[in-house]
Amino acid sequence: MEPVKAPVPVEVKDLQNFARLALSLTDGSPILWKFEHEGKKLICLFTAYMYWHGDIPILAYTEADDGKKPFLAYRINASKGEEWIFADDADDTRYKYASTIKVKNVPEAFKRSLEGIFPKPPDPVVAEVEELTSLARVLLTLSIREGTSFPLWHFERNSQHILGTVIPFEHYYDADALPVFFHTRGQSAPTGSFLRYSVLKPVGEKADFVNIPQDAKSFYAKIIDVKDLPIFPQ
Repeated sequence: MEPVKAPVPVEVKDLQNFARLALSLTDGSPILWKFEHEGKKLICLFTAYMYWHGDIPILAYTEADDGKKPFLAYRINASKGEEWIFADDADDTRYKYASTIKVKNVPEAFKRSLEGIFPKPPDPVVAEVEELTSLARVLLTLSIREGTSFPLWHFERNSQHILGTVIPFEHYYDADALPVFFHTRGQSAPTGSFLRYSVLKPVGEKADFVNIPQDAKSFYAKIIDVKDLPIFPQ
């Protein structure tokens, strides 16, 4: 039997970004993996993108020393911004919760992934857009059509800040999906944790960065700071 292929590792900058990835702007409650690897206590989110042939598995992770509390809780407080804690229960209705599982024997595929030993994924189609409004429009359209909130990944390459996401266009010729990486490039990092998009008369379109998604008339996409995104071509 062939060994299980390792997922693509994506190291999230910190626990704040990880909590946003797992719980912000979503109705679901993901399962999070907790284990030790090479002396580090990690928390991981195992997910996937529909890709060329089949899905491409993603292991998003960051360090988290939280003791034995079984839930990660997250909320947006209008006065304080984002809040995240590890909790003993899931009773406080002000928060969204993700269950954590403590893994004693880490899957070998996960170990290889964290050690940088994983199959190089095929490149997506790269589409650089001219402005943030185009990027927001892509995500808004997908959200309306499928009810899916795709994260915007932010990372640096060659002294440029890249902000983008992979959108799968299903059933492309003989492929399961055509993955397109829509993105912008700039000289500075986003100034907020969310991209806000609105269309108002007589102003028209507007896209900017905010830390609290509180305007019900606007569309929001969460921004996740990561060390790098291996599926983005070199």
